[in-house]
Amino acid sequence: MKNYRITFYRHLMNRSGYPFKSSLSTVTVSGSDRSQAFTQAARRFEFDWSLYEWSNLADEFEIVEESGRRPEAMA
Repeated sequence: MKNYRITFYRHLMNRSGYPFKSSLSTVTVSGSDRSQAFTQAARRFEFDWSLYEWSNLADEFEIVEESGRRPEAMA
């Protein structure tokens, strides 16, 4: 199984009227593929925010596959 980090975003406008993405939540899950990982993350997001559907609050999501290795400390 691979580890995935899924971040949910909402599109907003700043005071000057410029659009930007605001991160709502980041969920880390394990799954056999990206689809399964997204399904698990969406359920967790919906549960945490008491939503029926993740897209009722978030406008988009980003999936990043995390490597199994941890960075080593440099001396």
